[in-house]
Amino acid sequence: MGRRLIYTLATMGATVVGAGASAAGLLRHQAGSLRRSFDDDKNRRYSTFTEAIAAPRDNDDDDSAALAIIGDSWLCGVDVDPEQAPPTLIGRGLARMLGTTVRVQTTARPSALSDDLHRQVDEVLRSPWLSRQLSDQWSEDRRFAIISIGTGDIIHPIQATIGVPVLNQAINRLQREGRYTVFVLVCPNLGGLPGLRDPLKTSLRRTSRVLAGSQWLAALAARAVPLRSTGSLSGTTRWSLLNDSGRFPSELGYAQLSSTLLSAIAERIEAPVVVDRSLDIPEKGESARRHDLIPGAEAPSAEDAVDAEEAPETQDGTDEPVPNRSEAVS
Repeated sequence: MGRRLIYTLATMGATVVGAGASAAGLLRHQAGSLRRSFDDDKNRRYSTFTEAIAAPRDNDDDDSAALAIIGDSWLCGVDVDPEQAPPTLIGRGLARMLGTTVRVQTTARPSALSDDLHRQVDEVLRSPWLSRQLSDQWSEDRRFAIISIGTGDIIHPIQATIGVPVLNQAINRLQREGRYTVFVLVCPNLGGLPGLRDPLKTSLRRTSRVLAGSQWLAALAARAVPLRSTGSLSGTTRWSLLNDSGRFPSELGYAQLSSTLLSAIAERIEAPVVVDRSLDIPEKGESARRHDLIPGAEAPSAEDAVDAEEAPETQDGTDEPVPNRSEAVS
């Protein structure tokens, strides 16, 4: 009886050890495959952006604002046209929100790690493009920096004590040396990315949640504004919000992230919520401009409104709809 018990326990122990070794081997294989794909993303097309986005017509205060985009593929716009990348979308939204020209520069790169933050922040702080200021005094209400980092630190594991202190230092430098208002897009829930299977899926979900929580607390402690990237990608199927690879947002996903960031900026600076929709709905014409947005403008009469609604669209460009692909996020 004793021998049988010993034999049974030994067999069970060997089975458990074998299953554990098999799971560990599968995890290493899945992680290695994901890591190779992540490294290959460095060769993908992305937006390198240094541009001035003009304010809406008849609504420019002759001043300027600065916008710095820092981090990884969740902000730089991978495999999308520059017009649909977050630097352009957020810059246009800011220009309309503030009524001023916005000078935009992005240092974000695909597959960036926390170790890259120091170099990117140096590039932003030394940029003569972003340091230009037309007004006599700098204002934090016109200088914005957005950081997204952490995905690479999960896929390429580093010591847990490195990523968060580097982020905290980057925030402090941007605030102290550049007088930026900083927004942090915390690490997304990588366990929710499509195409992943256990045990890697469970491991990534747990690790990314821990890092996101740490980044959230670090941002709050440094007086920055933390935002959840995963919560921004909602409202439709996850597949349509992510690229075919599943590792970064699609064109629609970038638009929703940009909308979330613009909403947070508007709340932080207490921007007006009234939007001049005549720039987005050209069929109503200039007569539909909000009366309170243009001082001294006369409100359209009822007859003008009826005429504008009944007037047929022409092909000579006067009433032709204006594309508003990226302005929709503002």
